[in-house]
Amino acid sequence: MMQKSYGAVERFDGIQKIGVRRHEVFYGLFEDEGGKYNFRGTVEYRPSLEEIKEMIVEAINKDVDQTILSGFVWTDGEGNKYPVWLSTENQFNYKSAYDIAVQTGGMGLPLTFKFGTTERPIYHTFTTLEELKGFYLSAIQFIQSTYQRGWAEKDNIDMSNYEHVIEL
Repeated sequence: MMQKSYGAVERFDGIQKIGVRRHEVFYGLFEDEGGKYNFRGTVEYRPSLEEIKEMIVEAINKDVDQTILSGFVWTDGEGNKYPVWLSTENQFNYKSAYDIAVQTGGMGLPLTFKFGTTERPIYHTFTTLEELKGFYLSAIQFIQSTYQRGWAEKDNIDMSNYEHVIEL
């Protein structure tokens, strides 16, 4: 299993032998609110290329899922920023609210959602169908672009970087 290893300054894709049997697999260069990072995984044997690819794909998938879950920040028309938790349940609730609002011409408005975090909740009331539409479509666009980034990352894994072990 690979984890984020913060403090990276450049991309590093490869495998290092760090003990008699222990190896570390490194992949990529990414950045989030915590800074720049690579994915890094330690195993007690020399993994096959197939196992390495599975490790990398799993790390990318988890990163995409985590980004979708907690990486979306919606900005309202006044420039206020709202961190939005996009759990599957919340995605369903936002879609349902949007669909009902569209189908009824906005009769269910105003509608209030809780954004922010558990420790710092932020409530926003949508008073117009246009504002709710802007929120919902920006969330969908964020989800789609996050998936596309993950797909591109997985499509561009260069396994030739893992054919030779770097000895320390």
